[in-house]
Amino acid sequence: MRVSVTTAGRRRARTALRRACLAGLGAGVLGATLLASTASAAQRPIGTKPTLKRSWNARILLPTMGRAEPSIRARATGRVSPYGPYDREPQYLLVLGTATGPGGPWYKVQLPERPNGASTWVRGAHVRVRPNPYRIRVRLASRRVQLFKAGRLVTQARAVVGTDANPTPTGLFAISEEVPQNNRRGFFGPYILTLTAHSEALSDFDGGNGQVAIHGTSQPQLLGTAASHGCVRLANPVITRISRLVPPGTPVAITAR
Repeated sequence: MRVSVTTAGRRRARTALRRACLAGLGAGVLGATLLASTASAAQRPIGTKPTLKRSWNARILLPTMGRAEPSIRARATGRVSPYGPYDREPQYLLVLGTATGPGGPWYKVQLPERPNGASTWVRGAHVRVRPNPYRIRVRLASRRVQLFKAGRLVTQARAVVGTDANPTPTGLFAISEEVPQNNRRGFFGPYILTLTAHSEALSDFDGGNGQVAIHGTSQPQLLGTAASHGCVRLANPVITRISRLVPPGTPVAITAR
């Protein structure tokens, strides 16, 4: 059967087709805009470099290659493990800076390696970044440790610091791992908080590579003195409280005064 279409009918059909095409085009443009906006948001890094009130830590989710610059085309600096070097716990690293770039966003993280202050850039797709309000300051001259939350002093306590021959290194470091001790009354007390810092005087110590830590003590009578090989010792109740509050990746500023 042949269907007869009038001029008015053809006009209505063309109008409907045009409207459908325009609607489809608009939806396509809107969809493309939303996708571009989402992609753009995904490229923006979270956080900033550490401040006195807040820092950011990045949990390494899977083995990833560090880069000298924030780009997948930059020189590789070495593989970054999802596990810490001391006790093989999940690795959380202090974020020192952020950037956008090819393959990004990117995070500059401090490594628990020699030399002190070693860092690398890792891809945002391979880390989970979280804010942290805590910050620790170790004051060598007064032999005190201070804990801050959002810039406000929470607690401070006397400490044992390194001797002149084996000084505690100065600089901005971070907690690498929290290691509970089976013998809570032993030499290291109930907790060891390993740092990204290493001794400048000792290349190895007690079977390790000279990594510096904040830990408890079985010799509380030495608090307030310079008697360690570079580690920072605290009274056991103090290290217990700090360990329960601060996460790995917390910045630790060790200053001469």
